[in-house]
Order: sequence, then structure tokens, then C-alpha cells
Amino acid sequence: MNLLKSILNLTLMNRMAGIILISLGTLFLIAGLIVLNKSSRKLKPENYGAKLNNIIEMAISDGVLTNNEKDLIKREAQAMGLNYEQIINDVETQISDGNSNAETELINVNKRNGDDFEKFIAHKFNRKYFRIKEWAGDKYSKGLYAETTQHPDFLLEFNLKGESAQLSVECKWRSKYYKNGIEFSGIDQLQRYKEFEVSRKIPVFVAIGVGGKGAKPEHLYIIPLREIKSNFIPIEILRQFEKKLKSNFFYDSSIKLLR
Repeated sequence: MNLLKSILNLTLMNRMAGIILISLGTLFLIAGLIVLNKSSRKLKPENYGAKLNNIIEMAISDGVLTNNEKDLIKREAQAMGLNYEQIINDVETQISDGNSNAETELINVNKRNGDDFEKFIAHKFNRKYFRIKEWAGDKYSKGLYAETTQHPDFLLEFNLKGESAQLSVECKWRSKYYKNGIEFSGIDQLQRYKEFEVSRKIPVFVAIGVGGKGAKPEHLYIIPLREIKSNFIPIEILRQFEKKLKSNFFYDSSIKLLR
């Protein structure tokens, strides 16, 4: 009799243990599905917010995800409690899927167009009146770069009838407009240009080429830095400073205007 009771008790205990294990397994499964659902919901673009989506759209439209854009995505994603690494991976995948070229080729194409646009601008300065005193490079390695890398591209000297003046020009080429304008630099870089203008007491101008190729843009704008309030320039402001593509530059030193 005692043996029978022991067997029955053992059977009941095994059943209870099985029920408990099944219950725990079910709870873990439900918890996992909840976490997965939340994670998936967080990674949907509609949950990113307007600012983060704007950064992502800009990167995709340019065809290159720059380090500055990655930093902006990371900052915004962390503030919203999102997985920034997953977002960056998704953006890089979209860029890769949207173009048959490898990412390194995309970067090289944009770099080449940027270099070509600098040369295009350099030839707009008549040697009779202008002398290029500095042409800043953009070479860097593992976070090391020359101080001039953060300066505007050109430092020029203008000479006319025995009078001379200095000015500086930053060159930016973009394949197309973004949201009816151009984001020509990061916020920090814009601040460095303004600090350069004040510390060196030299007027700075931003030459922006849009469309076509760097060596032959479809539109050209020459904007005084003092007229730029944000790193994003709306197209209505750009049009106020559009220049004919075939004409050379002239500098009016009396009002410090390059046109």
C-alpha cells in the first residue's frame, strides 16, 4: 500500500513538474514575442521621428552614408531609445540596394566629383587678378588630418590697380537638391567656417554646384557666408546668388562681394 502511494505521489509530482515547465516555457515564449514585437515596432520608419527620417533620406538621396550622418543617426536614435546600429545597417542596405555600385565606388564617385568641382571653381579665377595662396587638401588617416582640412578650400588674393584683398572660398557639389534646398555642410563645420572668417578677418564665400558632374554642374551659386544662417540653404536663397556657368569671377572689394 505504501509503495502504491509512493508511486502515485511520484506520478503527481512529475505531472506537476511538467505543467510548471510547460507554463514557464509558455511565459518565456510570450515574453520573447513581446520583446521582438517592440523591437520590430521601434525599427519601423514611422517611429523614427521627422528629424531622424530627414537625416536618413538625405543619406539615401546622396548615395553615401557619411561619418557625420552616422553620428547624427546615433545621437537621434539613442535619444529615442532606438537601436542605432540596426538603423545604420538598414540605411546602408537601402543605399546598396538602390545602386549596383559598391559603397566604396559610390564614395569614390562623389569624391571625384567634389575634386573636379574644386578644379572647375579654381579656373573661374582670372590669373590676371587672382592668386591662389592656399588650396586646402582633405586627406586624413585614422582621425589624423591637417588643420587646413577644416578651413575653406581656397585662400585667394585679389589684386586690382595696386590694391589687394584676401578672400576665401569653400566648394560643395551636390548631385541634386534635397527638400528644395542644399545641405552643404554639418552644423559644426559651418561654425568652423564662421570662426575662420572672424579670426582671419577674411570674407568667406560658398560655391555650390548642383547637378551634372563636378567638372560641369548644371547650376552654380556663389553665396557670402554672412548670408548663410543654417547649414541648409533653401532654393529661394540659392537663386539670389546664381551665377552664369561660363563667366569668370569678379571680386568687388568695396562691398566684399564675389560674383
